[in-house]
Order: sequence, then C-alpha cells, then structure tokens
Amino acid sequence: MSSYVESEWFYYLRGRELLLYKLLGGSSSERVTQSGVFRSRNRELMYPDEDIANGLRFEYTALNEPFVSEALETSTASASGTGIAFVDGGGSSDTITDSASGFGDFADGDRIRVQGSASNDGDYTLSGSASAGTLTVATGTFTAETASERITIRQIPLEVATASVDETSHINLNKMLSLAVVDYVKSMMAELSGSVELKEYYMKEFYSKLGDNESNKRNISMSFPASPFAVR
Repeated sequence: MSSYVESEWFYYLRGRELLLYKLLGGSSSERVTQSGVFRSRNRELMYPDEDIANGLRFEYTALNEPFVSEALETSTASASGTGIAFVDGGGSSDTITDSASGFGDFADGDRIRVQGSASNDGDYTLSGSASAGTLTVATGTFTAETASERITIRQIPLEVATASVDETSHINLNKMLSLAVVDYVKSMMAELSGSVELKEYYMKEFYSKLGDNESNKRNISMSFPASPFAVR
C-alpha cells in the first residue's frame, strides 16, 4: 500500500458500508482513463488504484468492551486463509480447523475475533485445547461451514465486566493513550480543586501523549545534502 495513507486516503460511512477514496494530485498523481493516462494536480478524489493486500485495520471505532485485562500490544496472534472451516460438534465442543495449520500462536483462554465467514463472524473465547490446526470453543457456538471463503481470525484483548474491574484492568486503549487518559483525569481533578496551573500542566501532558501516539503511526525520513570536500 502506498505511503502517506493518513493524508491521502479518505473514507465515507454509508450505513454498514465503508467507501474508500484516494486523493488524486497527492504523491501519486496518475490514473488510467479511456483516453490514456490522466495526470492532475487537482484535489480530486478517485477510487483506489491499488490492491490492499493485507486488509484494513480500524482503531477505536467503538468501545464495546471499555475495560480489558490484556494490552492491545500483546494481543498479536492471527491467522488468515481459505482453508479455515467451522465444525458443529453436536453434543461436543465446536471447533475451527485450518488445513494450513496456522493457529500455532493461539492459546487456550484467548479471546478471538472471526471475520469473513458466511455465518460465524463474531467474538469468541477459546475454551479448550488450541493447536496449530484446531481451535476449540463451547458447544453450540458455530454453524457448520466448510472451507471456501478467506477468513481472518485475530486475537483481541480479554474483556472485563464493569462490575469486575480492579487494579489489574485497564481501558481498552493502547498504553500511550491509557497514560493520556490518566493525565486528563488528573487535569479535571485539579480543576475541581481550583488549581489552574496544575490543570494546565496535566493538559499539556495529555496533548503531548496524544501527539506521541500519532507520531508512532508515521514513519518520517529526512535527508541532508553532503558537505563538499576535497581530496588532497
């Protein structure tokens, strides 16, 4: 996928549809038309002219699980392929199988998210043995589905019920944004106590961490001209 995605790619939500557009006239300013290759520097939106090989990642679109017991950074297990099937075990545990044996990074107790299936998209908790070829869940979870579509399975942080939140739980954000939230709460507490200077200090820390979080998503390179020199 091309560079400058954060500044040259745009989306529009239409119900449950997500429409993607690319900015024509950005770093990539060409597109193929019936009359040949069209070049423009106008700020025009176009349909993407490239494949998105590894899919899209959406961050913080909703907090359906406001508290979790695992960090987003450590929930990294994933598998994707056309050899993934869902088995209804009847009176026994249901399973997910992968003919490519790509489940090696998952473990019993993991929370997973299934996407791309015909009938079984959703979030589930592994409740039995996990091997490279099979993941086990509770009985009555899946509708039987043979391997055909490309299905993606990703590990997601373990959810914590609001009534069970304790010192081991944290907000369903990455570590940098969690620290930013702490600074924001401190700022609001300082405001309530009438300490304006302390409030401003924590607000600066809050915005600083927001900036650090955004900068972590961008790779910036800089080049400098070499100094002239003489060979004696």
